[in-house]
Amino acid sequence: MKYTEFTLSDYVFFIAYLVLFSLIAIAIYFKHEKNPEYRYFLPHFFWKVFMGFLMAFVYIYTYGGGDTTAYWQGSYILNNLFYESPGAYFTELFNPVIKGHIPNYYNARTGIPPVWIYNEPNSWFVCKLSSLFSFFTFNSYLGLNLFYSVITSIISWKFFRFLNSFLTIQTKYIAYAVLFIPTVGFWCTGIMKDSVAYSSLLVVIMGLFKILQRKYTFMTIVSTLIGIWFIFVTRSFLLMPIAVPFFIILIFRLNSTQPFVIKFVTRMVGVAIAILSIGFFINDAALFGEFSSDNLTATANTIYLDFQNNSGYTGKRYDLGISEVNSVTMISVIPNAILTTLYRPFLWEADNALMLINGVESSIFILLTIGIIRRKKQTVLPVSKNSIYTKDFMLFCVLFMLILAYFVGLTSGLYGVLARLKAPVLPFFLLFVFSQLRRVKYINILEHS
Repeated sequence: MKYTEFTLSDYVFFIAYLVLFSLIAIAIYFKHEKNPEYRYFLPHFFWKVFMGFLMAFVYIYTYGGGDTTAYWQGSYILNNLFYESPGAYFTELFNPVIKGHIPNYYNARTGIPPVWIYNEPNSWFVCKLSSLFSFFTFNSYLGLNLFYSVITSIISWKFFRFLNSFLTIQTKYIAYAVLFIPTVGFWCTGIMKDSVAYSSLLVVIMGLFKILQRKYTFMTIVSTLIGIWFIFVTRSFLLMPIAVPFFIILIFRLNSTQPFVIKFVTRMVGVAIAILSIGFFINDAALFGEFSSDNLTATANTIYLDFQNNSGYTGKRYDLGISEVNSVTMISVIPNAILTTLYRPFLWEADNALMLINGVESSIFILLTIGIIRRKKQTVLPVSKNSIYTKDFMLFCVLFMLILAYFVGLTSGLYGVLARLKAPVLPFFLLFVFSQLRRVKYINILEHS
């Protein structure tokens, strides 16, 4: 069944669950209202609910459906399969799909999965995941979308509180970066692959830094492993910009007490290994999904030229100024690709309401970057564990956003695709920007006492 408009059932279950979740959120707020962090709790909760509903509304009444409704349709069919044959349901849930082959336990009573979704394992995984929640929403699209909004809000909130526990950045700036970016709110809240990948990304990064800080529990390890698995089966290319920066930070941390020569050599070796791993990714990394096959150069060339020339893709395109993607151009366009991800579309490039919002957002990022360049005043702070953790995390932010921004800018081609894929970059870019607006110089008070 194709979903084309909100139904009475949608509104009923959406409102019912919204009332329930709102009451729980309000109760949580009043329980912690003396904690200054919680001034952002309810605004963030309702922001996520609003952005999730807005995404659903735009997709249904502007685009006439799309990925989000196909994910819902897949979950609806899986639920029908469960009621008809629980064994077949669990077989489908825990076994990989065979591309081009739809099992015969799907029939007229259960419905047939959308072929274009079923043939993409990462997309069908979102349907499987959605089916687990869909049992509680009684096949209501808006109800399921609300579940995604609430779950993603919980994960973003936990990530915000974790960062606020050690970053030497004002709480309000951490909140702006992690909780209230429009692009992230729109694309990473509702029933979307982006929501699953982005939330898993936050869980993994939070888990890795808790382990680095030795503040982890058994559940931290479990949630981190689950997050890694979710990223692997949805947007596996995100693993590389996580792993490389974290590996470099680990090397820097482990040899921090060594003599200068040993420290220099081991860090150079660590950086070289990280660079070689990126080279491996570019040349032969089949596990990185849509960003690579046997050779990322060929794949990037196919994606880029397809988006540039195929009239079947609707939406405004951008051009990096290259005629084809090869090893030479992949290096030459590094600055342009990164700048495109971080700062485009420009305001004058917008041709619809969503792009206009992206343009305003990009303009703010440009102004903030100019603010970094112009600001020269330093604030001297003593070295502490928090300042060390902040420096580690800022190094991670820089490396993560540069690596991911490059590949996103290189392969997106359309502004609509760019907006979706660059969403995970933006919080880390803003965190770095806010850390630099007040330039900090750390002094070791033990050495100067």
